[in-house]
Amino acid sequence: MKFSEDILKKFNLAPEEEKEPVNIMQISEMLQLLKICAERIIQKSEKYMESTNADEQLDCMDIVTVKLNDFTQVFKDLVIFMRKEEGSYKGGTSLRYCINSYNTFEFHQTESEKILLRELLLRNEITHDYFNRELHQQKLIWIMRNCYKGSLDIHDNLKDYCSEHGLLTKYVDKNSLFG
Repeated sequence: MKFSEDILKKFNLAPEEEKEPVNIMQISEMLQLLKICAERIIQKSEKYMESTNADEQLDCMDIVTVKLNDFTQVFKDLVIFMRKEEGSYKGGTSLRYCINSYNTFEFHQTESEKILLRELLLRNEITHDYFNRELHQQKLIWIMRNCYKGSLDIHDNLKDYCSEHGLLTKYVDKNSLFG
């Protein structure tokens, strides 16, 4: 049995074009991604608190976990870039280094922001320590109830700084960020 070319075309079996990984991003795009993550953290934290449905609450926790991870990575990259731009980068790449570095910028921080910064290290625990998953989930719930709005405050401070220092149109090369 032979297949007609027309039948094959209907199935759209052509291979998808391969896309090259993006390794360069403009600061304004990174800040937009940070804002999207912060808004989702806030939205899903509030939905978690409003809900009495256990499945819905678990879904909210899963989304906040993912967005907290994304938020943390963008946060780290932005702080390192800012330090490099001002010439004060000391070579640290850990989340703890980036949190401490952020605190030296002397931003006016809200209470939620200060608490979230202290608790941001939970991201590492959630990502790497599945043995204590239950404990980390309880801590995540605490964050979702008590300091989730600090994520947008962090974004606002970083955006204001980048705007005031003319960094919004600069580009970050992922490959050279930690080099």
